[in-house]
Formats: sequence, C-alpha cells, structure tokens
Amino acid sequence: MRTPHLGPVGLCILVLSLLPTTVLGQDADAWRTHFAAGEEARQAGDAEAYADAMAAAAEVMPPGMLNRPFVQYHAARGAAMAGRDEEAVAFLAQAWEEDIEALMISFAPYDPAFETIADSEGFQEVMGRAADMELEVRSLAEGVYRIGGAGSNVVAVVDGADALVVDTGYGPALPALRRALASVGASDITRVVVTHPHEDHMGATPTLGRGAIVMAHPGTGAVMSEPYVFMEGVELPLKPLAAHPAVAITSDTTFAFGQHRVRLVPTVAHTIGDLTVYLPDARVAHFGDTYLAGNPMMFPGSEDPDGFLDRVDGLIAEMHPETVAIGGHDGPTDLAAVREQVTVSRAAMAFTREALADGLTMEQAVERAADRFPAQWVGFFYRLFSEDPG
Repeated sequence: MRTPHLGPVGLCILVLSLLPTTVLGQDADAWRTHFAAGEEARQAGDAEAYADAMAAAAEVMPPGMLNRPFVQYHAARGAAMAGRDEEAVAFLAQAWEEDIEALMISFAPYDPAFETIADSEGFQEVMGRAADMELEVRSLAEGVYRIGGAGSNVVAVVDGADALVVDTGYGPALPALRRALASVGASDITRVVVTHPHEDHMGATPTLGRGAIVMAHPGTGAVMSEPYVFMEGVELPLKPLAAHPAVAITSDTTFAFGQHRVRLVPTVAHTIGDLTVYLPDARVAHFGDTYLAGNPMMFPGSEDPDGFLDRVDGLIAEMHPETVAIGGHDGPTDLAAVREQVTVSRAAMAFTREALADGLTMEQAVERAADRFPAQWVGFFYRLFSEDPG
C-alpha cells in the first residue's frame, strides 16, 4: 500500500499515531481517545462505531485546532458509510464553514465512502461552493501578492498580464484563483512553482500545466507519477503529463521573471520534494510547509534532521533581514518567527537525545519535558533517535 501524502493536518495526525496511548493520555485533549477508537473501528469494518467515535471526536475538539477538518472529514465519511446521509453532509458543511482547511472536503468526490450520497442535492451543493469562493489578495511588494484561501498560500509574481504562481491551491479553487489574479491585472499564468507534492499546493497543476511551465523538485515529479493517496482507500487519479515538472530543480537555481529575481532552493524534509522560493528584490520568501505557523517547531524529516535545520538556518542568514516570510498556511510573518522554530526544534532534539542517553523510556522523557516541549514531538524524536541515535 502506498504511503498517504500528508499535508499539515495529516502530519499532525501521523505524529500522534506514532505514540503509545500512555503518552497521548498525558497530552490534554479528549478528542484523541475518540479518534483512536474511530480508527480501530474503521479498520475493523464497523461503520456505526467509526461514525460514532469520529462524531464524538469532532464534538469535543476545541474550535480552531489545526487537526479539526481532518477529524470532521472522518466524521462525515463514517456517517456516510453508516447510512446517515444528512449527518455526513452536515460534517462536510461544518468543515467548509469553519474554514481551517475548508477545501479538504475536495477529496470527498474521490472517496468510495461517499458513493451512495455523491448525487444528492446536499452533497453537490457543498462540493460546488469552491467555484464561488472569494480569495484574499494582499500586496507584499510591487508586483508580488499573497493570495490566501485556496487551500494553501499562493504567492503571485505579476509582470503585465503574465503571472508566476508559487503553489496553486486545490484544483476546485482554480476559478477563484484566476479571479484573484485578474483583480491585480494578470490574465495568464505562465509559470508555476510547486513547493512540495501535496494536493493543497499542487491541485491545479493538471489544468495549469497545459499552458504554463511547471517547475518543481524531482521528488514532486515522482509523486505525480502515481495516484495521489489522501488516506487509506482514497486516491486521486494519476496526474496527466501536463502537470509534471517541465523544469526539475535539483540545486539552488535563480532566474528572472519580469523585474524580479526568483531563487529556488531545495529544502527537502517535510516531503521528498520541498523547495523554498526567495524573491530577493521583493524581500519575500515562500517556505511552503517547511514553515507552519501553527506548529511549535519545524518538522525536520527523518533522514538528516540536523542537516535540514542547518540548511534552513543558512538560507535565512542569506536573506534580507526585513524579508516577509510566507509559510504554506496562515498569514505573512517575519524571519524571526521562522528562525525561532529552528531554535525550538534544535532544543527539542537535544533534549530528546539527552533523555535517551540517560536511559529514559519514552514516557519518562515526555514527563521530564513537562511544559517545555509537546508530548507528541518528544515522542516523535524519541522514536527517530532510538532507531538512529545520530
């Protein structure tokens, strides 16, 4: 079975899934117990228990949590599998209206769990909302804009009627993205840079790739070469060749687009295809999901976490100190916020290595961490360094 390609929400769930129940129990929120029960029921084929547990998880989860739309999606699919059609549509609508990652519901038409309600009026109405959405457009510098609301942050570099876009958002958001670009005078997307191979960042490339040059890390091209797995049993069709990168970025690369220099730097860790995009003249950097403001620290991957943090640190040091930092999600910030995540990540890694050297179990390491570091991150690093002490 192929590994799901996890976005920020899925990554949080993955980190949690690596931890034993005793560790999760020390990390406050009750929704996790319901979610774990729901996963067990789903794997056992018990649709009613799956629906009930995920509905309970969604009910007790605090508003605004990054994981919430993923839990709501599970609640919707569980309800659909249990024949509770109105409840399924209601959870999808709730995920849309709360707008944490509203367009996650875009996977539902490809999910066999919703097959029995796919033609219903309620399901079709919720699925059709993306076409009419309005995206937020914010000027970052002359000819450079941040467009929010497409499922991920899009940075657009506009040169007359032409635009280069960094990431595309989900496919169903493309009409809204075109309207947002038209509002700043751009009518033609001629270049697309994909920061990493997650659907919320590359969903519109099948359409855009027919008329634009797609640029991405080879790892992104590799992911595009197979069906995209959102979760077990939910696959998007294979992307057409037009979506695949025409230009593979294997090393630090700079080119001109209009009056702006565009620098593409491989920063692989969050996925096998991460790029950071830096516009030195505009003093704008798009870090993709390498930087997620909602996380307390930076996910450094499992291959070379220290090397990854060194690369990010070095790249930040080369940027103008007043650079506007754009993560994959959330609003613009500054380089200090990105650097702080690097610092906290290093500290958490050092703490965990020390705990291992002292012979502590995972549970004891989490207890020692207390309020310093979240249990799920200590648990992740504990597992990682137990296998490879580094």
